[in-house]
Amino acid sequence: MNKHSSLQKVYYASFAAMVVVPVLLVFLISLSVIRIMMQNTAVSAIESRQKAAVSSLTESIRDASLQLSHFVYVNNYELMEIAAKTDTADSNARYYYTTQLEQLFAVAMAPKQMVLSGMIYMKDGKDTYLKQMPAISREEVQASRWYQDALARKNQVFVGSYDTSRTKVVAKGSQSRELVLSVALAPDIGVDRSEKIDMVVLFFRTNVNDFFIGKSHGQGVLDVVVLDDRDQVIFRMGSGLQTEACLNGLKEKKNGVYKQKIPAEGGVGKTSCTCIITEVDETRWKMVSSVKTSELTKDFNRVAAIVVGVTGALFLLYFSFSRFFLQNIIQPVHTMVEGLKQVEEGDLETHIPPAGLSEIRLMIHSFNRMVRRLKSSIQEKETAQEKKMEAQLRALQSQINPHFLVNTLNSIRFMAQVSRFEGIRRMAEALIKILTCSFRSNSSFYTVREELDVLDSYIYLMKIRYSDGFDYSCAVDEDCKELLMPRLVLQPIAENSIVHGFVDMEEEMGSLSLKVWREDERLYFEIEDNGRGMTGEEISEVFHGKERKPEDNYSIGLENVFSRLKLNFKEAASLEIESEPGCYTRTRIRIPAISGEKEEEKEEGE
Repeated sequence: MNKHSSLQKVYYASFAAMVVVPVLLVFLISLSVIRIMMQNTAVSAIESRQKAAVSSLTESIRDASLQLSHFVYVNNYELMEIAAKTDTADSNARYYYTTQLEQLFAVAMAPKQMVLSGMIYMKDGKDTYLKQMPAISREEVQASRWYQDALARKNQVFVGSYDTSRTKVVAKGSQSRELVLSVALAPDIGVDRSEKIDMVVLFFRTNVNDFFIGKSHGQGVLDVVVLDDRDQVIFRMGSGLQTEACLNGLKEKKNGVYKQKIPAEGGVGKTSCTCIITEVDETRWKMVSSVKTSELTKDFNRVAAIVVGVTGALFLLYFSFSRFFLQNIIQPVHTMVEGLKQVEEGDLETHIPPAGLSEIRLMIHSFNRMVRRLKSSIQEKETAQEKKMEAQLRALQSQINPHFLVNTLNSIRFMAQVSRFEGIRRMAEALIKILTCSFRSNSSFYTVREELDVLDSYIYLMKIRYSDGFDYSCAVDEDCKELLMPRLVLQPIAENSIVHGFVDMEEEMGSLSLKVWREDERLYFEIEDNGRGMTGEEISEVFHGKERKPEDNYSIGLENVFSRLKLNFKEAASLEIESEPGCYTRTRIRIPAISGEKEEEKEEGE
């Protein structure tokens, strides 16, 4: 218990020296930093919102320009031809073409709900409006700089703007304070062959003001203005006077955040303002916002007082509850440490009574479960090891049966040779070769010569079985015989031809041929028969497999050959099957040409 009391004293002393004092120092330093951070955070929030507004305005300008271009140039100037036909004294014709134009306009502008109105101004002083009549007079529009610029440069889109708080653009669809874009294009004779149209103008509403709705980080007193390429104010959010005062000292300034001193209200002294400038892509416009610096940090003192009070309260609470927690943590932890030492020494019967807080009790329960599982795992591992040894012994015993079969066949062959039964001797020898190859397990490769020997033995047995019901021919390049190949590749293919290919042949003699040759670094095998052939579905099943019934073994040898070739050589090997049902089946195998001496496998019991 003295050790535990000492630990408590060390804990309190360490906490005071390593936590309380450093925290107080950091806190005093942080108070000065927090003010700057709050100011920077507020500026960043305003800057982010302004960039979002600029991005939205840029996108609106691009969309408006694209919509106008689409309206003018779509379907080889079809809308321009119809618009020109509305300039007629015939009221019926004018109504017909105007209705047709409105329908096409509604289709062309369907994806965009920001279009307020469309105007087609004619050279003879008439005009045709779409969607709704603008509230701006023809004379006021024609006097605009963007209108004159569009007249001077045909077939180019020019952008203008209106502040709805100062100019009413349309009767319906716009808010009392909103930035409306006007996009204009004057068609030349190539676009307007009638030469009646003076200008095509579309009016689009924007949602720039939506980005500055709300009060956070001083944004409730935020002044925002939009300047055109001549630094003329074209839109205001708020009064705009504060921002315009800041701009007097920021001529020709580009993107950035600037500090400015402006005359204070009442004309006495000066006030510090933060001014943010963001340029608008696609135009040389600028969006400028300003806020009084004092507004950015007006809540700092209150926040600092709250932080000091909360920190002090936390310290008092910590000291009040430290004793309780230490008494309910140290003793159970010490007991668990002792239990860990016992487990480390190999005592898996260790059990710790749960005590302390719920988390500590949960930890002790987990420790006890871990010890029980460790003990159970060791026991299971020992049992598994015993079963593994037993399985290995059974596997070793099972190897006796294949060798016993081979040795018995050797005895039969010897007796047939002594008794001069040549046919039985040859059949025994052929079967011994096939079984010996099948029982090998040390290597899956041997020479082409050995593979051909196995195949010859199999052909010999099949000819006896089918009473010489088929012919077999073999053409092998001599330089291929000592190359290495996977074992039992040719025999399953030959078996498929004999057992399945010749099954329905009645009077016609079956024919099976084998060719082996080498090209560059590739070894080729081609087996062809004149049997019943294979359908495309059967060939596909060789390469992709199928769900089989227990009695269904058709082409399973071919699937096995294909799988082993891919396993050994991957993409360097291929198996191709060409067949015509009722005529022939040709199987071609390509593998890498592997040369080298191969150690002979020694079979036990021979």
